[in-house]
Amino acid sequence: MFSIIARNERGVLMELKNLIGQCFCGAIKYEVERPLKFIAHDHCSICRRISGAAFVTWAGTKENQFKLLAGADNISSFKTTAEAERQFCKTCGSHLFFRSTRWPDEVHFTVATVTSDFVDQPKSHVFFSDKAKWIDIHDELPRYGGKTGVEPINE
Repeated sequence: MFSIIARNERGVLMELKNLIGQCFCGAIKYEVERPLKFIAHDHCSICRRISGAAFVTWAGTKENQFKLLAGADNISSFKTTAEAERQFCKTCGSHLFFRSTRWPDEVHFTVATVTSDFVDQPKSHVFFSDKAKWIDIHDELPRYGGKTGVEPINE
C-alpha cells in the first residue's frame, strides 16, 4: 500500500496511506491514492435529494489515482445533468461516485463510503447558496455558491 508522510494541522508528522472505500453491502470496493484534490461539503439540491441529507461531503482525486477493486458490474450510473453522472451500488443503493465534464479526468467519491482511516478535514462548503433552509451551519469554512456553486460568497 502506498503512503506519504505529511504534517497535520498541528504540525505533527503522520503517515497518510491510500484510502479504501466500499458501498454498504461490500459489493463495490475502491482505492484512492493521495494526495486528494479537495474535500468539501456540497449543498446542491441534487445531492440533498439523492442522499436524503442536508449535504454530501465529497473528496476528489485524479482519475489515474482512483482504482476500482471490485464490483464494476454492480455499478449503476445515471446522468443527473447534461454534464454530470452519478454512480451507485445496484444492490444496496449506496451513492459512491460522481464524474462530470466540468471536471474532466477527476473522480469524486463520497467521504462517508471510506472505510480506512480518514483524518482529512473538509476545506469548504460548495453550492452553499442552495443549502437547505432547515439547517444552520456555524463553522468557519469558506463558503462558495452562486450559479457555478464555487463562487466566493459572504454571509
